[in-house]
Amino acid sequence: MHTYFEPEDVEAFEAAKDLLIRRSTGWAERQGQRVDPLTLSAALDFRHHSIDGRWGYWTTGLVEEFLLSHLPRTLSATAHEAAGMPEDLRVFVRYLHATGLADATGSTLTELDAAITKAAAEFAAAMTDERNFGLAKFWVMAAINHGVDPADHVAMNRFAEQARAGEIGYDDDVLTHIAARHAEDGGGRPERAVAQLPVSLPAETELAAVAGQAPVVARLRALVDWIGDGRALTTTGNIKLADARELVRLLDTGDTIDPQIGDQVFRTQSSAELPALTTLVELAKKIRLVRVVKNRLVRIAKSAPLLRDSLALWTDGFDALPELGLLPRPGAREAGHTVLLDEMIDLVLPDILHTIYGLPEPVPVVRLAETVWLACTEVAYLDELDPDATAVWREGVGEDVRRLFAELAEFGALELTVAEPDPLFQRDLDAPEMFPPDTAARLRAALSSGPVELVSLTPLATRAVRGRMVKAGRYAPLVGELSDAGPTPLLGMIVDHYTPEAAEAEIAAWLENHGGQPDGLPQLLEGVRACPFRARAAMMLDVLARTMPDRPAFLRGLRADQQLGPIVAQLLLEDGEVSMDELGPDEGLRAMAEQFIHLLEVAGPDAVVDALAEMSADEARELMVALLASGHPDHVGLDELRQLFTTRRPGRATVHPLAGVSRSRRGPGKGRKRRS
Repeated sequence: MHTYFEPEDVEAFEAAKDLLIRRSTGWAERQGQRVDPLTLSAALDFRHHSIDGRWGYWTTGLVEEFLLSHLPRTLSATAHEAAGMPEDLRVFVRYLHATGLADATGSTLTELDAAITKAAAEFAAAMTDERNFGLAKFWVMAAINHGVDPADHVAMNRFAEQARAGEIGYDDDVLTHIAARHAEDGGGRPERAVAQLPVSLPAETELAAVAGQAPVVARLRALVDWIGDGRALTTTGNIKLADARELVRLLDTGDTIDPQIGDQVFRTQSSAELPALTTLVELAKKIRLVRVVKNRLVRIAKSAPLLRDSLALWTDGFDALPELGLLPRPGAREAGHTVLLDEMIDLVLPDILHTIYGLPEPVPVVRLAETVWLACTEVAYLDELDPDATAVWREGVGEDVRRLFAELAEFGALELTVAEPDPLFQRDLDAPEMFPPDTAARLRAALSSGPVELVSLTPLATRAVRGRMVKAGRYAPLVGELSDAGPTPLLGMIVDHYTPEAAEAEIAAWLENHGGQPDGLPQLLEGVRACPFRARAAMMLDVLARTMPDRPAFLRGLRADQQLGPIVAQLLLEDGEVSMDELGPDEGLRAMAEQFIHLLEVAGPDAVVDALAEMSADEARELMVALLASGHPDHVGLDELRQLFTTRRPGRATVHPLAGVSRSRRGPGKGRKRRS
């Protein structure tokens, strides 16, 4: 069982959700507590239909959002009817932590308990306030208040007609507020972000040392030192020209004062004509190092800690870049394509950075340039351009993109190289949904003609882009961030989100932090044993075994393990290391029970019934009796099979019950769709 599914994996999502609700309600009953499955379903839907889609990831902020915003907006129930939902959530969160399904990067159980207690005190008021309702809930609750049963479609249609005719009273101000909020956020359901591959970063001390050598950091510090007690500005708010001449030399901005073109010298009239200096000063203002007071540029006293922290200073500067006008040159008349791209820079630049971040190899600049050009055609009316003008604009956008990359490389955010592109950047060119035919043809020609310009993020930019994504609620795994996690959450998160290479690095980092393999490996195996979901435990053991120098020997050494033995048998069967005939009778029965439990967990009861559908009733009964008496260690799974057989009575197969049955999405990263 996974705790993360792509939005299109509807059947797998529903099967896993049903399983988790079934298991968590049973767990609560064994604890002497009761939970409403509706609350659990709402909580799972809330997390699945989110920007990151991680069921096990809960923070104090998400608790508050679910109880005080999501439920009041979407759940058509009174505050009295929903009164128990905060406590239901508390039980569910405790279950996630008890079973190792809680995401290790979320809030602690103590923090979540406190957040639920706080939100519970405000829950009734939030559920009662109509201004918190969504549009659909507003009208459903209005119908209920008028004695209409929402399940009665005829009565609801009649109610809607009465509302349209003005025969139903309601608070128009409240409805206007709800409609405005709905128009602003599209109904409150965020779009799922593309899943990011795990990245590795140098230690913070190394990154800080690199940031300290970045020219922009040195220039910002020198600028603030130069300002001292303050510098007078011109009446138009610019740095005085004499001061600008000094700063260009002091900061080595690269600006040209009094440029000579041919035999003619063009005298610089204002510091506004010096783009690099102007951008640097604006950057210093944006990140609150300096400000203008009474037409004087003065330093901000509270900025001293930031100036001392090279890594934070570089990162703050990088985060401010999209708003600083990287493309237009002050005082210059720019081409239309440059103006257009600059107007889109706050959307285009983050998308470019996220694309580069998510790819394992340096990206061809031409591919990014073509993508930016397509974005331009979507927001501007360029269809009326003739073919020659279109080519000029497209090539101009490409040059603008290259100029933007050069600026970012100077900043220390990008690394530009020239080399043969990785073949992966040509593999999707024939897919019609990726690029128009003419774009694909240009890319195919460019990428097959030899070395091209390539771009990748520097470690500083990788860290900063990841920080942005995390702040936005996205999940961007960082190798090493789980080194303090418990064994079960560690392996579970690797199964859900890591590539095989990243999995090996993450497990190695964890082992190093837990006494090496002699001390750490037994803990990891105990973490697999502690997982109450056999399909998930199998994937966890599978990924762990793939990091071992001798996988077959490692697995064979666990074959007699009472808890892990049936999983090991399945892995060895799948690897071709053993055959069914080599398993003893008892081992074979436990392996068969393992497969049926996996099938029940991953695909649901109907899949088990279908697997036995061709058997006669007697054959099915004999098989179930044997499996239930096999001594398989998962008593909960066996009990679910027993109940299923008792209530559904599946029957009739002539094929071996194990034929075609295997775990879904075996191993980390398998089955994951990615887009560039």
